Amino acid sequence: MAKDRDAIKAIARQLLYDDIPSSGQAPDIKPDVLDTHVDQALTEVSQTCPYEYRQTVVSDGTSEIDLSSIEGLIGEKVEKVEYPTGNQPPDYIHDFSIFGSTLRLNIDTAPTSGQNIYLYCHKVHQLTKATSTLTAELERVLILGTVAYAALAWLNQMRAQIVPASRRWYHDWANNHYVIYQKGLQGITPTKAWEF
Repeated sequence: MAKDRDAIKAIARQLLYDDIPSSGQAPDIKPDVLDTHVDQALTEVSQTCPYEYRQTVVSDGTSEIDLSSIEGLIGEKVEKVEYPTGNQPPDYIHDFSIFGSTLRLNIDTAPTSGQNIYLYCHKVHQLTKATSTLTAELERVLILGTVAYAALAWLNQMRAQIVPASRRWYHDWANNHYVIYQKGLQGITPTKAWEF
């Protein structure tokens, strides 16, 4: 079963030894700061292995499609365009271009107003308290990234308070987490399972 955002953060806290509910102390890493580290790692994981999603848009009767309302587009944004929809095999338009947030279909006749067009998009993975589009492998790398970024940020924040003799140990500890994360990120293989 996919882990939600809270489960990802709880595991990251355990790995950071920042889960001390019985002691009554507040965690060293504030919840909103941990969310920032989760989002940073989630974006990087998504850039390596994006969430592939079929977005339905309705034509306005022109050859241009506004992409600004599609949340979370990354990388090459749109891999392919299907128009007209519903044919077997599908009819893909291979000649299209994207400039900024506008996709232009380079075809002779524009779709008529009200017709559906399918855009096969690359997006940032969804990770909320209710949903996740991450596989178990991507969850593992996301946790590693969250831990790495939180460890590096904590070290940077606490460097003036760390005893000089132990500074090197904390520095190595944070850097080792980052190296482990980078290896995990490099080990991700993009999947080709479109979600409709």
